[in-house]
Amino acid sequence: MRQFLITGVITLTLSLLPFAAGAETVAITGGKVMTMGKSGVIENGTVLIEDGKIKQVGKDISVPKNARVVDATGKVVVPGFMSSHTKIGLSEISLTKDSNNHSAKEAPFSAAFDVRYGLNPETVEVANNRAEGLTRAVAAPGGSDRLFAGSGAVVTLSSGLHAVRGPVFAHLDDGGNAGVAWNRMRIILDQVKAYAKNRSDVLEGDGRSGFLLTLEDMEALIPVVRGERKLALALERAADIRQAIALKEEYDLDLVLLDVPEAWKVAGDLAAAEIPVVIDAQADLPYQFTSLGSTLNNAARLEKAGVTFAISGLGETHRAYLVNQWAGLAVAHGLSYEGALKAITVNPAKIFGIADSYGTLEKGMEADVVVWDGDPLEVTSNPEHIFVRGVEYLRVSRKTMLRDRYMKLDPDMPHAYH
Repeated sequence: MRQFLITGVITLTLSLLPFAAGAETVAITGGKVMTMGKSGVIENGTVLIEDGKIKQVGKDISVPKNARVVDATGKVVVPGFMSSHTKIGLSEISLTKDSNNHSAKEAPFSAAFDVRYGLNPETVEVANNRAEGLTRAVAAPGGSDRLFAGSGAVVTLSSGLHAVRGPVFAHLDDGGNAGVAWNRMRIILDQVKAYAKNRSDVLEGDGRSGFLLTLEDMEALIPVVRGERKLALALERAADIRQAIALKEEYDLDLVLLDVPEAWKVAGDLAAAEIPVVIDAQADLPYQFTSLGSTLNNAARLEKAGVTFAISGLGETHRAYLVNQWAGLAVAHGLSYEGALKAITVNPAKIFGIADSYGTLEKGMEADVVVWDGDPLEVTSNPEHIFVRGVEYLRVSRKTMLRDRYMKLDPDMPHAYH
């Protein structure tokens, strides 16, 4: 039994390692390359990866002699997918308090909460999601009943869970009273602007009197009121979306809206205001009065109006990788195929500020590349090769290890295992 446990530990350790130690030169040849960029779709194309980045993309590219060749003939090559609202790295088991680091619920601050300090790079959910073609995600705070939940992080699903600071997240929920929530939001933004102009006077005085938030939270929101950091605001009703549009104009905010099942009702206004949204493409039934207008046509109508949007399972951890299936569901209800792929690659990259390095298969971009054995939006398709920042990772996760462990049991193992 001891020998079996030691072997299991070794297997787990090896499974977390990439296919190759460090970046290498790789040529992915012969596939249908969907660049999601200016080059469009390249039939029988080649993607040349070197030093973690894409060196060349196109047809008839000369492959270096030292390159490892991946034959993608008959396959589809796309950027690794991105889920725009997850708890990856922040939650292991949702019902156990000690494995969740996504909430500042019991802390004396909220907006100042930064999820980066609670990220766990050893979580099994990195490999579980990466094995299904997900290479980027937004780790978002949540679980707080306060207006501001804290700062999120844009994470790369590689060994080490590379993270950069993301937007401040807020939830329009004040005891179910939207009017109170919008008033509170405006009061806080006005107080933050005043505090930013007179910080020294405030700190020299009694400090905290008169403010609805702590000074720590006020400091965290200064870049937001200056338009230097994005504010991600979760809401539902069309009426509240209109309030958000007015708020952006009034305070000159860099705003992104989350959830918004009724966004289709005000799609033209969102497009005119240039406010991007992150939607749940599965939302088709109202679960409360604020989402009566939920429809599976939301994505299609947003696309028609010219709204930039991303598709994501809101707050997902264990199933965040299903973004391609949710995008496919949107296609079944009117969204264009190209629009669906954009919603899980280049669009979230633009929304969350990483489009200069991720989201398209173009020269100079970080090599997040996935080779699929079929249509990547089809539920029966699977990724065959997964590259994150130029390093290939085996399609191994805790799920596959458990499968392999119990499919063929050692006859000498204790009876309980049989």
